[in-house]
Amino acid sequence: MTHNDAAPSRKARRSRLFTPFILAALIAGGWSYGWFWLRGQAEQRMDVQAADLKSRGYDLSWSARTFHGFPFRMNVDLTNARVAEPTGWAVRAPVLKGEAEIFDLTHWVLVAEQGVVLTRPEAGDVTITGQALRASISHVTEYPPRISVEGAKLTFTPAPGTKPFQLVSADKMQLHTRSGPDDQGAVFFKADGAKTAFTGLLGRLAQDKTASMLLETRLSHVSQLRGRNWEAAVKRWSAAGGQITLQQSQLLAGDAEGKIKSGVLSVDDQGRVTGSLNAALKERTMPGQPITTPEQAVAAAAQAMGAEPVIEADLKFQNGRTYLGILDTGPAPTVY
Repeated sequence: MTHNDAAPSRKARRSRLFTPFILAALIAGGWSYGWFWLRGQAEQRMDVQAADLKSRGYDLSWSARTFHGFPFRMNVDLTNARVAEPTGWAVRAPVLKGEAEIFDLTHWVLVAEQGVVLTRPEAGDVTITGQALRASISHVTEYPPRISVEGAKLTFTPAPGTKPFQLVSADKMQLHTRSGPDDQGAVFFKADGAKTAFTGLLGRLAQDKTASMLLETRLSHVSQLRGRNWEAAVKRWSAAGGQITLQQSQLLAGDAEGKIKSGVLSVDDQGRVTGSLNAALKERTMPGQPITTPEQAVAAAAQAMGAEPVIEADLKFQNGRTYLGILDTGPAPTVY
């Protein structure tokens, strides 16, 4: 007698063929559910953050909001977006597009394709447009938050009847803010291929030339830089002992060069900058060029003696005036 084994079930073999597709469908369904859940979380977080900021005197608002980016990113498009802080500084954009990794909704990259409008306290609006303008923002619970702004081919246009803006245009620009230990904040600014509208000593150096600028500063007592308006905030910060420490500063415009090696500044009760900086200025004069400023006179004398036309002296701001050594070069800068 012989015994024949039962033939394997064809139905079982076929079920194994469909197993990978069933698993893929389950994963895709779970991922889809997770993305839409995270979208709801992102909406709630934005609403909660906006309400929290408003309770502290800030403003984060928009007229319309749309989320998209499924399945791997979280994108949001905002119409008429506005961000403002209590002292009066604000930025608004007709269209603002944001993007975040699906696994990190605390770090957003923002793009303003139609430019932005910067509101300056007591100075008016400035419209900023360009070939590219984007920002990165994170650590919003810190003060200042971690912000990085980059732009290319930018133009800065003050609104009619408002105060001039120091920048007219820039081929490239970047601005970064960071919070630090001991209630400190850091600001880094750089612009290349810039046209400026400086007054006083900086205006005479830059003139109508294309300039490159670099500024790196550290502020103390940044948590005190708050108030019902910009003037009140600066006065409160000054009363708390707030100071600005320059790490490095440089202005290059043609043959003219100005560098700040070190120094500490503060603001008096009239909003004027006070303090002293260690400065080095270089300005060449061409043969036959009219001598119209004290700096040009010193430079011309140095060139005549065969020396490098460099002035190294303390740049002092006192009693509302700016002094380069003993030379009065014009009014001191004001912050309000």
